[in-house]
Amino acid sequence: MQDWSLDPRIRAILSKLPLPFSLPTELRRTPSRAEGGELAGMRALLTGLGDDLDRALLSTVRQAGAEVGVAAAIPWSSLPVGVRHESWPDDTAESLIQIVRDGGETPVLLVHRLGVDSGDPARNSQTDRLFAAAQAASHLPANSRFVIVAGSDLSSDSSELLIALASGTVRTAFKEFGRIGTTAHLVRAQSADVGAVAELVAYLGGPHAAFVTGLDLRASGGQGEISSGNRTLNGKHALVTGGARGIGAAIALRLAQEGAAIWINDLSSAAAPAEAVIQAIVAAGGRAQFIGADLGTEAGITEIAASIKGSAGKLDVVVHNAGITRDKTLRKMSLQNWRQVLQIDLGALVRLQAALDPLMANNSSLIAMSSVMGIAGNFGQANYTAAKAAVLELTRQWARQGAVRGTRANAIAPGFILTEMTAQIPLFNREMAKQLTALAQPGTPDDVAELACFLASPRSRALNGAALRCDGGMALGA
Repeated sequence: MQDWSLDPRIRAILSKLPLPFSLPTELRRTPSRAEGGELAGMRALLTGLGDDLDRALLSTVRQAGAEVGVAAAIPWSSLPVGVRHESWPDDTAESLIQIVRDGGETPVLLVHRLGVDSGDPARNSQTDRLFAAAQAASHLPANSRFVIVAGSDLSSDSSELLIALASGTVRTAFKEFGRIGTTAHLVRAQSADVGAVAELVAYLGGPHAAFVTGLDLRASGGQGEISSGNRTLNGKHALVTGGARGIGAAIALRLAQEGAAIWINDLSSAAAPAEAVIQAIVAAGGRAQFIGADLGTEAGITEIAASIKGSAGKLDVVVHNAGITRDKTLRKMSLQNWRQVLQIDLGALVRLQAALDPLMANNSSLIAMSSVMGIAGNFGQANYTAAKAAVLELTRQWARQGAVRGTRANAIAPGFILTEMTAQIPLFNREMAKQLTALAQPGTPDDVAELACFLASPRSRALNGAALRCDGGMALGA
């Protein structure tokens, strides 16, 4: 399923017309080369400090396939083989822009490290460097990435002001850069393992995060090695609720591709589409089973837990994706409509996870599906937005409760995602939704699935209790 604005035939016709708007840039969602890593075909440019975090960043993005350069006044000591020194002698925007332009149209991952300066918080060397990096980012080629990283050295009040300046800069940058498919993020890494932070930055910099932009993330903890090999979920067991169609089906397929054995839960009436998903997983060499059970009932929750306990006996990943809508304005909404949505979109998560807790393995991952509407609200959806806002708080509670055994919990907040359901929305409404996103296009179920797969894997071990929007940079709720 593809949005009309990305259809090559339509674009060829419209490109010859004097349109009052610009067509969106087609997002680069896969690496440029089949071999060589997730960042293959990209340049990575780091304006760093030469500390352990920078060296972890260099190592990780190089392993991911990027051509790496360091922009600094003088060369770092013992730069790794293959890493270029890019002369940035004066910390000005003009010289950094020239370094960016020297790479031509190759997409760039520009990583800017915030440093320490105890001077005037409104004007010092670090605020000037922040401006230089942000202005250079405005000259990045299409489908590039701009990530600002605050490290462990930033702990003073003046440093917190600098980080706040960076946060505000990112909120504008992702909106200005979106039309060419370029994204922007801030990673607050003051209390996280450097290797885990580097993995997070590499994900945000890669094509699998193409529809994720404008995030302000707090990284913490995250010590430990990632899984060896290309499939990060080998030997893991995952449950995906609402997995027969749409986003849930895409998540089930993606987790299976990474090596996980999948349980797909949905209503018994969804057995046929669920079987199609299972066949696709098996055809690709994976394993999957269907559990037809209603999450809205205690019997359904008991059946899910019993099926998993009687099979593998453990769970490493749970994706709480199932949900419903019963849209009405508050004036017209009935108490039944209110209760129905809260029962499934919030209550079922609480009850199901309580039943699954005894089965959760150490270092497991919980992923709850919220919505950007749970952040911003939406006309005629008070029950849905209330439930999805509560899911964000529930995720934070799970994150605190699971810390003892290493269980992480994070939430995904999708925006306008093109599915069979949203394809039925009137064209005018769909176009309005697109125009509210920085990337000027809808996302796909695969965009959400890629984010879920990252959160399920050890690569995301620096995140716990986070809410990650997968919305293309919606103007609302940002």
